[in-house]
Amino acid sequence: MIDLRFADRVLEVQPSATFKYDAAAKKPGVINLTVGRPDFDTPQVIKEAAKKALDEGRVHYTPSKGIPELRKAIAEKLEAENNIADLDKDKILVSGGGKQIIYCILMALAGKGDAVAIPNPSWVSYEAQIKLANAEVEWLTLKPEEGFVPGDDFMTQLEETNAKLLILNSPSNPTGAVIPERTIKKIMDICAEKEMFVISDEIYEKLIYEGKHYSPASEYENVITVNGFSKSYSMTGWRLGYCAYANRDVIDRIDIIHQQSLSCCTSFAQYGALAAFSDEAKNASDKMCEEFRSRRNYVMQRIREMDDVVCVRPNGAFYVFPYFNGPDDLELADKLLEKGVGVVPGSAFGSQGRGCIRISYGSANTNLLSQAFDRIIG
Repeated sequence: MIDLRFADRVLEVQPSATFKYDAAAKKPGVINLTVGRPDFDTPQVIKEAAKKALDEGRVHYTPSKGIPELRKAIAEKLEAENNIADLDKDKILVSGGGKQIIYCILMALAGKGDAVAIPNPSWVSYEAQIKLANAEVEWLTLKPEEGFVPGDDFMTQLEETNAKLLILNSPSNPTGAVIPERTIKKIMDICAEKEMFVISDEIYEKLIYEGKHYSPASEYENVITVNGFSKSYSMTGWRLGYCAYANRDVIDRIDIIHQQSLSCCTSFAQYGALAAFSDEAKNASDKMCEEFRSRRNYVMQRIREMDDVVCVRPNGAFYVFPYFNGPDDLELADKLLEKGVGVVPGSAFGSQGRGCIRISYGSANTNLLSQAFDRIIG
């Protein structure tokens, strides 16, 4: 038998915890609150646009950065909605989802000897992708009693770090926290002084229930903005994300990684995504957001029925991240699975997630959530 030796990078990275617990929650009778996706269909106008592209034979390679029409529409969206100026289609890169675009950015900008700072807790793939780039992870502390919004400890650690990059995610996966504009500006002022680049992951920007979204690239030059279509338009399976930066040379360097890994995104999916900028698609997205707000309110109502649980109401995304004072989160997730409810243990998202579980209400309506919490509390 051949002795196959794996690269160190793959031995240092664990499989995705969210995929693992999602698979476990697919057993008959289990209510799956693990998966980070909407349970809505993609708006019809987007599907029809993709079908039309197929019928027209738009099935071949596209430019690696994406079709020009889509990149132009993204640049116009970012200027109109996010107040990000100095963009054009050549400063936009479309890739296979937000995950792929962040991977390309990290592979282009981080390497051996570099450190990348991320919130603790944060989305599972940040840590893994940093390690795959042979860079080091530096954690910045968030606390459940502060609603996982950056506080004094986070700021002190940020001021002390020598990291090359910071990944900022608002609204947040796994916590649902929305970072206030004044706090983002405080973070950005520190990063600007330290000449630290910021990757601003804004994939949940349209799922905000109180307050409004703020894009730091609207006022700061050291920000690569990441976004996509998955969450806002229920297009998770379409695999379309993008990044934007005012310096074309940086985008071109990131595109090298993109060209040598994905080549380009699916052609007809890109033409479908063009329709996401239509009024019909935006109306569908707004209705979805209102439903998620209702679910968030219901989930918080049920969490208040529990003793010794810390959970500040999150203002965005479709997650809650309650802290259970005492139980081990891995054991708790396994226990809940036995009771017929699938969740993700918080420690998968960083050490500050210990004792927490991530509950996604993105793909469970109020009726299913009611049944799930009856099992959790019962």
